[in-house]
Order: sequence, then C-alpha cells, then structure tokens
Amino acid sequence: MTPNRTDFETRLTLAIDAGSPVVSTALARGGKVVAERQGPSGRSSQGLVQMIDALLSEVDADIGEVGGIVALRGPGSFTGLRVGLSTCLGLHQALGAPATTLTTFETLAAVAPERELIVVAAVESIRQSWLIQRFRADDIPEPLSEARSVTIDQLAAEDADLLIGFGLSDLSIVDEGKLRAPVLDAPPLAGPALQLLRRKGDLEWDPSGLVRPLYLQAVSATPPAAPTR
Repeated sequence: MTPNRTDFETRLTLAIDAGSPVVSTALARGGKVVAERQGPSGRSSQGLVQMIDALLSEVDADIGEVGGIVALRGPGSFTGLRVGLSTCLGLHQALGAPATTLTTFETLAAVAPERELIVVAAVESIRQSWLIQRFRADDIPEPLSEARSVTIDQLAAEDADLLIGFGLSDLSIVDEGKLRAPVLDAPPLAGPALQLLRRKGDLEWDPSGLVRPLYLQAVSATPPAAPTR
C-alpha cells in the first residue's frame, strides 16, 4: 500500500528508532516534524508504546490517524531493534498503514550539515569495535562503501570530512588527538528519519525490512553449558 500526496499532507507519519543509545519517536504531518520524544535505550515494547502514546497526546491525535510508519532497522542494539521492529510490524498490520525502514547508517549520514562532505556513519558495536559506512552527504546520502567493522584505532584513522555517531565526543581518542576527522554527536534519529523519508519520496514504502533487522555483528552471548551430573 502506497500513500498518495494527500495522505502525506493530512495524515501523520510515525518514526521509531529503538536500536540506538537514545531511543526516539517522532511524528510528521505535511513533511514537517510536529512532535518528538526520546529516552534512554530500553528493553520493553511496553515502554516504547507508552512513548508513542505520549507523542500522540502531544499533538492531540490517536493512533488511527497514523498513515505511515518508518523504523530504523539497524545496526544497533539487538534487543532494541527487535522491540522497535516488532512494534512497527504490529502497528503496520493492525492499522493497515504503509510501513518502511531505513538503515541507521543512512539516517546518520543525513544529519551532515553540508552537502558533498565525505562522512563516516559510525555505530558502536561489541568488544570495543565500531560498525561504519562511508557516504557522500546530500539530500539523499550516497553510499561510498559497504558497511564494515573496525577497531577504535582504525576508526581514529578514517580519512573523512566528518564522523557522525552517538557518543563519539566521549571517546578517549578524541582527547588524545588521534582522530583524523572532526566528530559530530548524533541527535535522536527519529526526526531525521522522517525528513530523509520525505526526500526519498513515495516509492520507498516497503515493509519487508521490518522482519530483516540489520545486525552486522555476532551475538555476544554464549549458550549455557550442558548440566553436569
């Protein structure tokens, strides 16, 4: 189901990012973000639903007025991504509203303040590693590489105009002057996701990503050992 231009102008579009260190939700109408909410990373769908309810109350609307849903599919927190995507899938099925996904990488790149910058979108991974992807900044960021995992020292050596991610300015390599590129700490991403979706246009609606989280990393937990007799 693809929304028409009237849908964009009169109905609400909901964005959810539950996989980042800052969980965020946002609503847009007519291409303009009208409300945003954010909070610390959570592990329950109930908490996310409560955030969505508070967001709708802020604009005096109910869930039936949502005419489109966009979710960030990662990479990010395993638990957060599962919670966010399953919540969006449930809303998509219950409301019959069109849904789609964006990657965290492309949404981070869309935050770049200027066009033509070479930016590295960075997501903290496990065991002191980072997942990164290079882009040329534009209204719709142009990917210049595949995503890959790097060490903290390799991240510091990235040759780019800008590194964008959560918590980059808190890294010790910043204080030690090891970074080759300046850093930009990411804002909550639900609002930028709505803006990027609008620039991409009507043909981007595709709910298949709601069941295909982008992890790009191995599960850090190990199965329990077999019981001994």
